[in-house]
Amino acid sequence: MQKIYIFIFLFLLSLVGPIGFVGGEETITLNNYSDIEKMSSLALETGSFPTYILYITYLLIAVGIAVSIISLIGGGLAWMTSVGNPIKTKEGKERIISAIIGLVIVLSSFLFLSAINPELIEIEEPDVVETVEFFPPGIYLSKKETIPDITGKEDLEKFEEDIHRTTFSLRNLEEKGVGVKTLRIANHLDEKGNILNYYYGVVLHEDRAFRGRCEFFLNDTPKPIDFSVSGENISSVTVMRINKNPSMEGYVDVYEKPDFDDNFSFESLDLFTNDFLRLSVPEVWSIDIKGNYGIILSSGGTWEQANNGCGVFLDFKPIPDLKGHHMNKCSLWSGPPWFSSYKSCATHYAVFPLLR
Repeated sequence: MQKIYIFIFLFLLSLVGPIGFVGGEETITLNNYSDIEKMSSLALETGSFPTYILYITYLLIAVGIAVSIISLIGGGLAWMTSVGNPIKTKEGKERIISAIIGLVIVLSSFLFLSAINPELIEIEEPDVVETVEFFPPGIYLSKKETIPDITGKEDLEKFEEDIHRTTFSLRNLEEKGVGVKTLRIANHLDEKGNILNYYYGVVLHEDRAFRGRCEFFLNDTPKPIDFSVSGENISSVTVMRINKNPSMEGYVDVYEKPDFDDNFSFESLDLFTNDFLRLSVPEVWSIDIKGNYGIILSSGGTWEQANNGCGVFLDFKPIPDLKGHHMNKCSLWSGPPWFSSYKSCATHYAVFPLLR
């Protein structure tokens, strides 16, 4: 019986190191952007590893006290029922003495920990706190020159005639009656105000179905950023989720001929660009993509220069032939009877790692 108490005492004594030197708090966030319409989220403040050790400590102390009480009762009953039998009387006395010694060991270990540091035996109750998001994340398209501060659904509803919020690509803005003069990008943040695993990139298109001239914007900061839009008439919007911590594995190669024919000019593109870069190949007729990358092909580096439009390719699979794509229908050339062909419109590109 005494071995049990000695084990409990030694175990509790060994906890002084872990409890005394492992500290800090851990925050577990609940419902963090599970619904992007929610303006707030719940966070459960919990103790770290020492908290669970303390629960085990209290459990062992309770077990030790219970064993001592049971042993006292058993020893007393054995003594009372010995009926003059010296052997049973001796066993009963020994059990009572062992129980008292064990109780002293358990209680002294508790007092010992308390004497070293009272905080070692204190358990704080977890608190549920509400963390308010100061700005709803998303893409804001406004008819006005400026976008007012929006701190919740009420403000968004107040300006709903002038502001449209989305987190998805929109094929036809005219159907929704949405005009665009100013663009605001607000990223998803964690409870500490840091960007989550992706941030937004936005392509504004002149024509419906993601056609026509385009302009590209991204926000890789925690703060909402407003952009002035060059085009007067924006008819569609492409929204991209750009990977904050990409592995940068894979490649994006563009070829002058269909089916990745490397007998002609081809170029390996930079895998992460913040703006449009000039292509070295004279034309682009196939795109070999390995990895989760999106690519924008443009007929110019800016809105004013991209008269022949741009194309956005967000698929992570190779595109062997761009014959039917609108970006490859420039400068119709007529040859012998019944033969004609187009040239590729692409002169610039941008590539981004996507989160899927």
